[in-house]
Amino acid sequence: MRHAHPSDYNFAVGLSLMHNLLNSLMPKWRRMFIAAFSLGALWFPATPALADFTIVGGKSVLSGNTITTSARLDLAIRGEPEVALSKGIGLTLVIKSHLYRASLASWYFKIAEWEDQLLLEHHSLSNRYTLTNLDTNITEDFATLAETLDFLEQYTQAVTLPSGVSANDALQMRLQVSLSRSALPGPLKLVALVLKDWRLASDWERWKVTTP
Repeated sequence: MRHAHPSDYNFAVGLSLMHNLLNSLMPKWRRMFIAAFSLGALWFPATPALADFTIVGGKSVLSGNTITTSARLDLAIRGEPEVALSKGIGLTLVIKSHLYRASLASWYFKIAEWEDQLLLEHHSLSNRYTLTNLDTNITEDFATLAETLDFLEQYTQAVTLPSGVSANDALQMRLQVSLSRSALPGPLKLVALVLKDWRLASDWERWKVTTP
């Protein structure tokens, strides 16, 4: 039988002191996290994941001083994000466009970026869905979630060529679509930061900027 060694006692005391110190330093943080996680677990029951965001293909064409980008977005929202949406929680979709230019060494450097934020909401009284562009405040109305996502499938964006950039430069556009977890309400935001089901983002897709 192994007898207790003084070092065992010191280690146990050290763990106890550390535990008490952490409790005294962060009681509010712990309570907020536990409450948020519990709320998420109760409100959103375990469901099969989830949503999948994919950019199937795209192109960018430079005409005059304008770059027009069109891409096909394959978006599916299921599981907990869909449950949250049905309970009146708006989901903000973020579409990021980054413009790169090749250097003399053929390395690409980012020279400009743009972002579209689209707020997807479900309205229980009318049982309809709306999609609002947060930059233009233009709202589209749809009968079903499927119709809303079908509308988003064909994405188009027109931006002005940055100053100092010419049509003779080797340009590349990169595109990504994601769900903004930071835009979720407080308690759910903490849950979304922990659960991987809410980490919804496509890969960055890239293609050359062409001219007509």
